[in-house]
This record gives sequence, structure tokens and C-alpha cells, in this order.
Amino acid sequence: MLTKGQKKIIFSACIGTILEWYDFSLYAYLASIFAQIFFHSLPNLALLMSYSVFAIGYLARPLGAVFFGYLGDTQGRKKALSLSVLLMAIATCGIGLLPDYAAIGMSAAFLLLFFRLLQGIAVGGEAFGSACFIVESISSKNTGFYSALIWSSSVIGLLLGSFVVFILFLGFQGPSLYQFAWRLPFLFAALSGLVAYYIRTKTLETKAFQNLSHHRLIEKFPIKTIFLTHKLLTVELMGLYLLSALVTYLVFIFMPIYFTDVLGRSRIFAHALNTIVLFLLIFLDIFFGWLSDKIGRKPIMLTGALGLMCFSYPLYLTIVHASFFWIVIAQIIFTILAASFQGPLMAFTLDRIPIAVRYSLGSLSYNLAYSIFGGTAPLVAVYLITKTDYIAIPGLYLSMSAVVAVFILIAVKKQIRTEIFRCQ
Repeated sequence: MLTKGQKKIIFSACIGTILEWYDFSLYAYLASIFAQIFFHSLPNLALLMSYSVFAIGYLARPLGAVFFGYLGDTQGRKKALSLSVLLMAIATCGIGLLPDYAAIGMSAAFLLLFFRLLQGIAVGGEAFGSACFIVESISSKNTGFYSALIWSSSVIGLLLGSFVVFILFLGFQGPSLYQFAWRLPFLFAALSGLVAYYIRTKTLETKAFQNLSHHRLIEKFPIKTIFLTHKLLTVELMGLYLLSALVTYLVFIFMPIYFTDVLGRSRIFAHALNTIVLFLLIFLDIFFGWLSDKIGRKPIMLTGALGLMCFSYPLYLTIVHASFFWIVIAQIIFTILAASFQGPLMAFTLDRIPIAVRYSLGSLSYNLAYSIFGGTAPLVAVYLITKTDYIAIPGLYLSMSAVVAVFILIAVKKQIRTEIFRCQ
């Protein structure tokens, strides 16, 4: 039975993750709007430039992983997570208050890039750190279930962003949307982020980190230790997060833009469908995380990776050519396969990393993969479609990434780290 303090820790970790991913996803959902607001002088390249800023923002995520990973492994998970959510609130508020191109010209685009980079640094310290925060604070063998709560919290953030933008498009049309209404989700997010910061500052540090500190086992230079001792593990985990990143961005974040700007479907239909599948993904992530505690991580993840390897391209073809009913079915199948791979993934990572470098190594492998492959996924998809004139090509890109994950899962040997339970 969880204590009141443990419930507070779970709430603190989850609410911060929800808000950070809500903040971070807003840009993706409003990328086509930003193309008109900030890149008005480049009509033929506006959408590509907007997604370039989206992708460049991801380059900052490994910097955030290194910085907040260092804080988390040397000064505590609580301090790192509190500062990351505060930085996200500041950056998101900055975007919401930006003047547009009509007011200050291309300076608006450069300011947008600056605040997007700050968002990238902030989110680089969030998701994996939150998983550490929960699992290291609760003495339990249900690592899969509790870490899946964090994964599902990030999905709730995406869902919240999708839902808010959907309501925005319903409530505002024409000039009002471009003049002021687009700012409202960002200003709301900034205020909520300050609340999350206050909540996190009132929680306790994890038992595992307290134990490391008490026994003077804290790594002074965790990144150095990682590159000296854990290079292979870092590459292995990056290969798994590669598939996770492309699934997230090609199936859930890029898909509304794909529906509207590539397939020519209505914006409201695109965001309504995306909201539905994200809602389903929340529960499936938790279910597969829980199931991995019962039957193991590897069988479930391997099933999901094989499914994505075999069916991503056919599912994209279905989305391109089929009727509304089959588009919905295709998205549901994508969601089941994504959840079966991602639900146990955070626990799989936590199981394999030594606790003294857990925050740094986990955040670095996660964020390098999401920066290199996730952040660039919409940009690469648009580029490939433009160059090949073949609109189902993102499905082939996703299938190839699944091949990498399948080979890693087949090759990996069981390696469970138990230090955390001995620490508690």
C-alpha cells in the first residue's frame, strides 16, 4: 500500500511530465500556423522552415540530458526535475508573448528558435528523470507499471496539446487565430508550469539517491563514467529509443499535419482522430508496462517491434488510400503496436543501468535518439515526400527503424540491476 508521501511523489512526477510534454508538443501541432506567422516572407519554404525550427530545438535535448543528468546524479533527482519544469515554463511563456513577423521581421523567427532551444534543454531532463524519481522512491517490483505511468503521462501531455489545439481550431477561425488566439495555449502552459514547479519543490528526495549520498557513492563525473564504462549500453538503448522516437513523431505528432497538409483532409478531422488514438495510447502504455512485470519486458517489446517492422508501410498505405473507417483501424493498430513496444521500454532501461549514473545515462540515450531521429522525423518525412513524390514513404522509414530495434532485442541478454532495491 502506498503511503501519502509516495502518492505525492507519483503525482509530482506525473503532473510535471504532463505539462512539459504539453508545452513541448504545442509547437508541432501549430507548426503550419507558425509557418504563416513567423516565416511569411518565405511562402514556398514556410512549412519546411517551421519544421526546421522544430527539429533544431531537438538538438538542445542532449544538452539538457547532460546538464540535468549531472544535477540528478550528483545533487539529487528532486532538484533536477524542479529546475527543468521551471525552465520549460519560462520558455513556453516566451513563445506565447513573441511578436510576429509583421511586427519585427525575421527577428521574430530567431526569437522563436531561441525559446524553442530552451524548451529542448528543459525537456531533456524530464521524462527519464521522472521515471527515476518514482521507481527509486517506491520499494516495489512493479517497475514496469510505475515507469509506464511516466510514459503515459508524456502521452497525456501530447493528448492535452492535441485537444487544446483542436478546441482552438473550433473556437477561432481566420484572422483571430493568427493574430492572438494561437498564444493562449502557451500562456496557459506557462502558468501551469509554475504550479508544477511549486509541487515538485515540496516533495522528498528519492530513497535510493539518499542512500548513495549517505554511503558516498555518488559519481562526481557521471558522463565520464558512462563513456569509459558504459558505451555499448548507451548505444544499445539509443537503438531502442530510435524506434520509440519515430513511432511517437510519425504516428502521433506528425500525423495531424500529414492528414491536412499532405493528404488534404480537414484539420478538425485530423486532430479529432489524433486525440482519440492518444487517449487509447495512455491506457495501453500502462497495460503493457504492467504486463511486463508479469511476463517480462523482452517478449512484449519484441512483438511490438516485429509488428512495426512488418506493418508500418501497409498501414501508411491504408491511411493514404482507404476510407475513413479503415484509416481509423490503421491508427488503432499503430497505437497497439506502439504501446506494446513503449510501455515496457522505460522499465527495460531502468533495469539495465547502474543507479549511480542512471539519470545521466538514461536521459542521454533517450534524448540523443529523440533529438537525432525524433525531432527530425517530420522534417525528413516532408523532405522525402517532396523529393520522391511518394506520400506513403514515411511508413518505409518507420519500418527500417524497427529492424534496428528487433536486432537489438534479439541480441540483448538479461541483465537486471538490483542496486535500487538494496538501497531502500
